Amino acid sequence: MTTPFRLFSFPFVPLKKVLDNFGSQGILIISLCSQRSKSIAISSRGLSKDVQLLLMHSDTAYLADENTTIWEARDIQAVRGSPLPTLSSGRFQGVQYKMDEELLVTFWEDELSGLIEIGSYAREIFNQDIYVSIQGKHADDRRRLTKWTVATQKSIEYFQYYDHGKTLDEDLDYMLENVKCTGYLELYARPSENYRPAKPLVFNLDELKIIDSFWIKQEDLLAMNCNIVILRYSKLTSQDFNVFLKHWMTGGCSELENLCVFVDDPINFEVVLDGVDFTEKGKDVERIYVDEEESHYTIRGGFDIKRPEDNVTATIRDGSEDRRRFWMSVWPDYAGNSY
Repeated sequence: MTTPFRLFSFPFVPLKKVLDNFGSQGILIISLCSQRSKSIAISSRGLSKDVQLLLMHSDTAYLADENTTIWEARDIQAVRGSPLPTLSSGRFQGVQYKMDEELLVTFWEDELSGLIEIGSYAREIFNQDIYVSIQGKHADDRRRLTKWTVATQKSIEYFQYYDHGKTLDEDLDYMLENVKCTGYLELYARPSENYRPAKPLVFNLDELKIIDSFWIKQEDLLAMNCNIVILRYSKLTSQDFNVFLKHWMTGGCSELENLCVFVDDPINFEVVLDGVDFTEKGKDVERIYVDEEESHYTIRGGFDIKRPEDNVTATIRDGSEDRRRFWMSVWPDYAGNSY
């Protein structure tokens, strides 16, 4: 007969070392064993809990850490034949589950409700807020998960919202006004053709990415005090960029490090630089710019502009490679290279 291994009889220090080797998935699974194991999982501090968790709702619904999916929610209709074993602890009592290799899979009458329960539980166990990525097909699901995020997290460091269909204007308004994102915000929403936000936009983020940005106007661009801004399918004009440069040179958007805007119409750099002091670099001048992901870009030529108040310099690509992209990079780059 095998003698049970009494893990929780260990003194605190050796128990902590054991838990440090469990990983985030192990911590979650052990927390489901009993109320005592849950309490130990919550109170533990160490490598296994020093992770960033992501709650994802797309074609599948799951919780993941930086490396792998660790807990999945599926529709109960996926269970065929005899019922599966059920969890026996706390809020998940009676929920059917299976282990798919190392992945914990649970089955729910309503998949999204299950995912929300998983997210709430993971936040309790890890004592931290979690990243959220919403890519579900149904508007009601996207709305429910957005409202849950707003209701349960005062702020969120990472929020990703993908709607491949038409987005109701009021849904986009709700998200822009209520999701208090502090780090990374990625939006792919398609509101009505003449959509304007109900309230003026103010973005103070590490990175802002708007995939379908046709609704972003000049005044919105001037309110983007972010390190990195990426806008695709934009209707901003050369005149808008001219106004933005003058705004930046007088101290506006002072946190900016990289701005990349993909536009419909070719950029007229005479309009962009009208009334702006700049130094044009020849095509034989090559400089390497290293971005936040440590990717290296070669800038050939370009226009250098300098902010008078602090002599910070930015380079604007001259459009020789792509005249439908306005690309402005501020020096020094992420590797410390100066212009």
